[in-house]
Amino acid sequence: MIVTISKGQQITIPAEMRKDLKLKAGSRVEVLKERNEIIIKPLGEDLEKLFEEAKNIKPKHNLTAEQMDKLIEDEILRQ
Repeated sequence: MIVTISKGQQITIPAEMRKDLKLKAGSRVEVLKERNEIIIKPLGEDLEKLFEEAKNIKPKHNLTAEQMDKLIEDEILRQ
């Protein structure tokens, strides 16, 4: 399927694919770049549950979730 990138640099996953993959608002996906391709992989329900459980864990530091995400992204980019 061909989709268009919006002004906000976003794409819409077609409804048929979302239904087949059981994706809904708030679902998490992994975005990968391999050569000249962008691959979007849905995270399994086990990982979704893990993310929900992780929200209830009190951190031992003063970083926000956004700051931790940024640190993880920076580390991935360095590899």
